[in-house]
Amino acid sequence: MSIITITTMADGVDAALAARAGPLLALMQLSDSALPIGRHAHAMGLERLLRDGRVLTAASLRDMIVSALMHSVARADGAATALAHDAVRAHDLQALAAVDTQLDLLKLTRPAQAASRRCGSRLASLAVLLSSNVTLAQYTAMVAARHAPGHLAVVSGAVFAAAGVSREDAVLAEMRGVAAMILSAAVRLDIVAAAASQELLAGLTPEIIAAAGIALRTGHDEMECSAAAGLEIAAMRHARDDARLFAT
Repeated sequence: MSIITITTMADGVDAALAARAGPLLALMQLSDSALPIGRHAHAMGLERLLRDGRVLTAASLRDMIVSALMHSVARADGAATALAHDAVRAHDLQALAAVDTQLDLLKLTRPAQAASRRCGSRLASLAVLLSSNVTLAQYTAMVAARHAPGHLAVVSGAVFAAAGVSREDAVLAEMRGVAAMILSAAVRLDIVAAAASQELLAGLTPEIIAAAGIALRTGHDEMECSAAAGLEIAAMRHARDDARLFAT
């Protein structure tokens, strides 16, 4: 085999790798806990649930996460991620802004709104460094000017789409992100050890996939506010606590 043939084969392998690597590396970066958006400063009311004695074990923690995924996030933030992804792929700024507005209306408690907007605005400020997509740039400019709420799920869906990450992978990342956020808080609250949290996260794979499936099938007019009332009440009570480790 000649050197020319070997080089050609290597170039072909590199091209194929590059085609897959861009979206995959973007997915890894945007899912990394080191991404400086403050997501892991939030616990969705877990700190209050711990103080109330309602989440004290790995089993009750798992139940809480499943409730958050299936009854709070899937038809709201998860659906918003999918719809925002669609809007960017269609270069439809109006549709993207409409999804953001709809999600804003569905977040009925102040802690939920504040957490989502704060993390979303931070990701929006990073987006211009991660992508040159025109629709994404226009949307993040709206967020910066406070002409759009800038909820995290919407910004995430938009950034994923601009990076070439598939709709399905974007929603899976969003669902996994919620589970990982709660588990990270659980480790710091000493509910479970770090190794146990990883075991729990792996064991939640069927529920993460199920929640993603719900999100992917949910249309704009089918989005719903959280049905996990216990989590919302815990988050509101947590906001009134004098001493708090987590923002929500």
